[in-house]
Amino acid sequence: MTVKEKLEIKSIAKKRIGIFGGAFDPIHYGHTIPTQEIIEAHQLDKVHFVPTNIPTSSKKIIASSTDRIDMMKICLNDSNSIIDDREISRGGISYMIDTIESIEKDYTNANLYLLIGIDVLQNINLWKSFDKIIKTCNIIVSSRSHKSIDYVKDINKNSQLHPLISTDRTIFHSDSYGKIYLEETSMINTSSTEIRDKLGYKQSVRGLISPQLEKWLSKHKIY
Repeated sequence: MTVKEKLEIKSIAKKRIGIFGGAFDPIHYGHTIPTQEIIEAHQLDKVHFVPTNIPTSSKKIIASSTDRIDMMKICLNDSNSIIDDREISRGGISYMIDTIESIEKDYTNANLYLLIGIDVLQNINLWKSFDKIIKTCNIIVSSRSHKSIDYVKDINKNSQLHPLISTDRTIFHSDSYGKIYLEETSMINTSSTEIRDKLGYKQSVRGLISPQLEKWLSKHKIY
């Protein structure tokens, strides 16, 4: 195949756009490292990191929207990552279906991929308009939890999710939506709650967040 033919194929190929939502309170290596691995493994062109405005759960967000976005700017400075504040700008409770449909309108020739953690997969079919979500994108699951085997067993019992699981990456990336792929990523055993608690007790968070963010948090005393 000539260089010209390769360029022509690339020009007509659909872009692969990831969507990763969360409180990011604060953003940490458990968010960024697995996502970067997924970008590389699945050749995603961009990932929209979408900070939640008001979560659907009882989880309370501590940092302000401005502070969370500032922290994301410190950690997400590569060309693949887009800090997307559309849920904050939209206001109200953040529902992923609204975000996916909104991002879909921004791309005329792209396949969309929702990025989630293995712990979220277990009950994702209970999300608002899940049937519509699965018709609008495919889902890539980061198996970052040490409990991933147990979660997979539970998924196998879920009559709605189990048929959607794809084990063939080529088939998963075909044009049709409605597929879920479990991607093995680095296990970063931390959470935003743990980091906030450590900072509150003046304990070290080295190795859990970027050094630049650690320095910023030390100065601004958000938690």
